[in-house]
Amino acid sequence: MKFKKRKRRSLWIDVAFSSAIMAMTAIALLLIFNTSDRSTNASPNKSKKETKPEILVDSSDSNFPGVKIVTETTNDPNNPFAIQYPQTEFTDFNDEILEYIDQWKTRYLKSDSDKNSTTPKELNISFETVQHKSGNYSFVMLTTISTSESDSQTEIRTFHIQPETGKGIKMTDLVGGDVEKLKRIAKVVRDHIYQNPEFKDILLAENVWTPTEPLWKNYRNFSLTDDKIIFYYDAGVVTEESAGPAIVEVPLEKLNPFLAEEYQVEVAEKSEGKKVALTFDDGPDPKSTVRILETLKKYDAKATFFMLGSRVEYYPEIAQQVAEAGHELGNHSWNHPSLTKVPDKKLYDEVQGTTDIIQEVIGQPATVFRPPYGAVDDRVRAITNLPVVMWDVDTLDWKHHNPQKLLAIVKAHTRDGSIILMHDIHKATADGLESVMAYLQSQGYSFVTVSELENY
Repeated sequence: MKFKKRKRRSLWIDVAFSSAIMAMTAIALLLIFNTSDRSTNASPNKSKKETKPEILVDSSDSNFPGVKIVTETTNDPNNPFAIQYPQTEFTDFNDEILEYIDQWKTRYLKSDSDKNSTTPKELNISFETVQHKSGNYSFVMLTTISTSESDSQTEIRTFHIQPETGKGIKMTDLVGGDVEKLKRIAKVVRDHIYQNPEFKDILLAENVWTPTEPLWKNYRNFSLTDDKIIFYYDAGVVTEESAGPAIVEVPLEKLNPFLAEEYQVEVAEKSEGKKVALTFDDGPDPKSTVRILETLKKYDAKATFFMLGSRVEYYPEIAQQVAEAGHELGNHSWNHPSLTKVPDKKLYDEVQGTTDIIQEVIGQPATVFRPPYGAVDDRVRAITNLPVVMWDVDTLDWKHHNPQKLLAIVKAHTRDGSIILMHDIHKATADGLESVMAYLQSQGYSFVTVSELENY
């Protein structure tokens, strides 16, 4: 049998085939390596993935019907917080509370911790519930942000709700919407701040006037109990910032005449005796006012002087004597026009100019306002934040200039709580004041300023 001789394969084919095998092997190894590398790298990433901080929310019943206590806490070591707030069945109220909470959360999360502090920053919000016999709840929210052991911010805010209706009480409700009553409440609150012994060393006396002005916005932050109103002021507003928020408690008894009937309290009969307020308009005068001051001092009496700005400017030293003697100063306009008949610009200048000159000369503001001629309307009342004070006994001393008639009118018309109108620019008034005061004292009257009367 013959065999055919096989043709020998080309060398180049073998080389090409071997090269292809090697290339495929290299690619396979590379793929295996890359897959292994990705797998190796992926594992640490998964292990390093941070768990999102958990916020725990709990709700429980409170001791007050219709109110639940919601508690929020977090395990975030960098931004720990503990928050409690009230919740009711009323959406609008709940939304108002949540908006307040969210504002503080946002502010807190944006704050930075003190790098040198050994304690982390922290947010705490808690609340106290105060109830009034009307059913109204006042929720007093206390918020504190701490960024270090020595650096913290504290705020007190109040929210109100009647759990049966969902409506919240406001200062306008307490005074029946009467701005004149708010003006009188403002005076009482201001006096309580000045006289509070706890504020003796921390009071910012020069700051007290502005946050206590009788503006509705200044009297939003309060709580109401059966026997008092508690007002809250942020740190640094009326007291030094380091002292924290200031709390001012005013007995409802002190505010009774200015409150709407449903918020008044029963007041026990007091045996303080009868009171009368002597008031003097149109001064100061270098002769008559000085004589009147001497007579008042003789009876250890305090009075109220409603001054004209133009005369304070002309006789500043007499105005100072009145203030230094402890009497109350009132604004009586600049030039004594009938304020209901002047244009707005003139009205403003008459009142504000007098306010400014009294502050400049005396170093303290007037505390009451009396319109010339008793001419007053809503426009005049709105131009000043001072209580508008009238009178119930007009001595007509400006008309008769007679000391005997002055005394006769006082005898005929004065009663407990009367406000007596006189003028300290007339010689006859200065002449007759001694007899007037002797008579009133003999009838058991004590002399007080207008603001010291319970209802003026």
